Amino acid sequence: MEKENLAIIVMEKEKQDYIINYYLHLMSPKEKLAYKHAHSLLKIDQNADFDKIKRVYFKAGWLTKDENALNLLNNGLEKFNEDTATRIMRDHASEIFFNYCPNCGKVARTPTAKQCRFCYYDWH
Repeated sequence: MEKENLAIIVMEKEKQDYIINYYLHLMSPKEKLAYKHAHSLLKIDQNADFDKIKRVYFKAGWLTKDENALNLLNNGLEKFNEDTATRIMRDHASEIFFNYCPNCGKVARTPTAKQCRFCYYDWH
């Protein structure tokens, strides 16, 4: 029973990642700002010149001080992705296409994929 629950959670995570990766254009302006901020911090986190690069990123608009956008990240990037994907799915369900493998039924890697990454079925 525990394995089944884990599989459901993993599938939901796959769908969330799929929405975040391929339907970024459906994010609100604040969500885009928060997304850009979080991913920019991940990029520069390991850099020795963190403060210098941070200033450059602020000037370029990749980092923000917008409280509303930053509040979306209060519970971490995973929760942000979950909440954003849920909102996008709720508000734009008719615009989202999940590309399922016709053989095993799992979500393909991309909306245009023609080969399953799980069972390797090819539907070209």
